[in-house]
Amino acid sequence: MIYIIGDVHGCYKTLLALIDKLPNKNAKIAFVGDLIDRGKNSRDVIEFIRNNHYDCILGNHEKMMIDSFEHINTNNENSILRRWIEKGGAMSTIKNYQNKEDMIEDVNFLKTLPLYIEYKNIQDENGRYLVISHSSVGKAWNLKDSINEEDKEQFETQVLWSRNRHCNNSEIFNVYGHTILDEVYLNEYNANIDLGCYAKDKMPNPRLCAFEFPSMKIIIQENIED
Repeated sequence: MIYIIGDVHGCYKTLLALIDKLPNKNAKIAFVGDLIDRGKNSRDVIEFIRNNHYDCILGNHEKMMIDSFEHINTNNENSILRRWIEKGGAMSTIKNYQNKEDMIEDVNFLKTLPLYIEYKNIQDENGRYLVISHSSVGKAWNLKDSINEEDKEQFETQVLWSRNRHCNNSEIFNVYGHTILDEVYLNEYNANIDLGCYAKDKMPNPRLCAFEFPSMKIIIQENIED
């Protein structure tokens, strides 16, 4: 058994409350990425996951932080940094740190995160094994082992940035987030578990979701941030 947790986006109090709700306290826990930005406590979320050695996927917000790191302290004039701030809600994350040097340990941790994780020993009743990614692996799944640079770029773009392009890959069950939904999307091949935890200004009921696999049970925690 494993619990997969959706996009946290700095909602540390909500995350702790959700984990406290999990029925099996000894089960494995993994995250689909987007630990950071938007919410107020991204640093606490990163350190909690790192200190507990939880599995985690690289999300597009972590990728923006990694790519922007060297440009911090440029008065926001750099286009890469400005994109993270304007499109990614980065200021809430940057404010968690005293200075650029204070970020180094967390950025180095984020650099170690994979684009996806395969759990071949955890299968559903149809024999499909679990794959977690930030966005759906979609039709790019067959490119995951390619050594061709264009294929690699296409696969990375798919799992970090694509929206609503899931694909029924018969040998796997893919759990992902990235695109906010009102309710968990679930079929026999896929589950999108992003319920907009941070999005109090966008969602009538922002929540954080844990998806229990292979039982397909859903555990929900409403946003309790200040």
